[in-house]
Amino acid sequence: MGRVIRLRAMREELGQSLIELALLLPILVFGLIGGADLARAFALQLAVQNGARAGAEAYAVNQSPSAQLARDRAKDEMGRTPGFTKDAFGKVNAFVTVTIAEADGVSDCTVSPPTVADPCFVTVQVQYTFQTTIPWPLIPNVANFNRSTTMRLFY
Repeated sequence: MGRVIRLRAMREELGQSLIELALLLPILVFGLIGGADLARAFALQLAVQNGARAGAEAYAVNQSPSAQLARDRAKDEMGRTPGFTKDAFGKVNAFVTVTIAEADGVSDCTVSPPTVADPCFVTVQVQYTFQTTIPWPLIPNVANFNRSTTMRLFY
């Protein structure tokens, strides 16, 4: 009789472990996927900032700069980080704006080349829309990363 009770108790404990695993496994999986999404978002945000810096630097130090050069350089820099969505040409699908202005940030540069007394600045702004791997309940699955870098022209 004691042996039957022990076997029955052992079977109940095995069932309890299975139920605990069934309750804990979804939480563990969602935690791992959420952590991966958070790490991916952080890496892409840093890459967007690096893209803005690379575009501004390319325009600032080039002897014959163009806005297209800055845009291409920004997208090339961002393309080194895996995880970005790309267009049909293999470039990162981001919106890059290049603005050249005097120190006030509004008026166009009138002196070419710029001088110490009348400097010109280039601002490269990169906008990228990030989407999470899976749609999360109660959390938006889209985030907009907007980063800009301003550098003084040196040509």
